[in-house]
Amino acid sequence: MAQEVLVRATRGRIVWHGPRTARRVAITFDDGPGDLTDEYLALLSELDVPATFFVMGNYCEQLPDARGAYLRGGHQLAGHGYYHERFTHLGARALRDELNRMDAAIGPLPWGKWVRPPHGSIGARDAAVMLGLGYTVAMWSFDSRDYDGADAATLIERCAPANLAPGDVLLFHEASAPTLAALPTICERLRADGYELVTMADLLVA
Repeated sequence: MAQEVLVRATRGRIVWHGPRTARRVAITFDDGPGDLTDEYLALLSELDVPATFFVMGNYCEQLPDARGAYLRGGHQLAGHGYYHERFTHLGARALRDELNRMDAAIGPLPWGKWVRPPHGSIGARDAAVMLGLGYTVAMWSFDSRDYDGADAATLIERCAPANLAPGDVLLFHEASAPTLAALPTICERLRADGYELVTMADLLVA
């Protein structure tokens, strides 16, 4: 029943953050699965932190065991395209094909259909397609910029509690080794500042 309520509450929305009324944030990762997936999952298990992973369909087909590993770890799994092509570059039919292929590779999920557009690129046409198909379109409100060559110390300072707000959705990338190194301190500082770390799905229904 709780999962059904969650799906009804979030279907057909574009979201950047959760409610600003509670000290909760969501940690999210793009572009997996990949070489560091097992290390991320082991670390998050040790930290007891649930996260949301936006994965690519073609990578899921190459690493079929990853899906079960994410779910066994208590994480939310969602789509990030099949080939990571910008949705704004696709026509409506091509985008539907991309999303269908992505969903087939990932498989059905209990919280319904979620997608994060590659590169965060979103326009009126592709938004209409995604919403019309019943997706929750999951953006973010805080970009760690872990793709710009920053080391772990820099990421820790960028993600300091003073720089965040309740309800924030934090963007990281699963291929980033510095992010992996920074996560224990980032999570420790957030919790020490009174933040609860939850999946994006749980954040939105707080």
